[in-house]
Amino acid sequence: MSLGQGALILGVVALILGGSALGIALTKGGPAGAAGANGTNGSRGPAGPGAVVGQSFNDGTTVLTGTCGYYNGSNLSVTVSGPGTFVLTASVEILLQHTLTDFAFLSASLSNASSTCNPDLNNFVTYDLGGSLPTGNYYTELSLDQSFQVGAAGAYTFDIIGVESGGTDVAEFYFGSVVGVFYPA
Repeated sequence: MSLGQGALILGVVALILGGSALGIALTKGGPAGAAGANGTNGSRGPAGPGAVVGQSFNDGTTVLTGTCGYYNGSNLSVTVSGPGTFVLTASVEILLQHTLTDFAFLSASLSNASSTCNPDLNNFVTYDLGGSLPTGNYYTELSLDQSFQVGAAGAYTFDIIGVESGGTDVAEFYFGSVVGVFYPA
């Protein structure tokens, strides 16, 4: 190899190494610049399915007997546009007119008005009052939760139902409220 060829090769190597160093320096980057302006908002999406909400309140009384009964005036009626699920929550106060040595056993639940009146078919709660308590009026509040599937548009009615299945104390629904939310399918 001649001296000229060696110099040429060294020059090319130096050029490559210098270019690599320059490339590394270019890719390190400097400090971040200021943020740019926000872009324009896109068009609004379609409306969601939404929810239908309803509420009922009753402060009348309905005596519970040995057969299932509806709490008159506590029903919640809602009209919906298609299939979905109702989620209901209710609160009902029970008045027990108790006599010493007697007892009371009752159950309550929420019901779709088109179904059979039977608290044991739904998520039900029970309450009993023993015979050893002194004669007097006793109050208790029951909380009820239930969901109901519906397969089509239409009007639906839900009720608080109950039965006194034991004892001879007088038991009655005293106050009640039902709140329902419908979630479309």
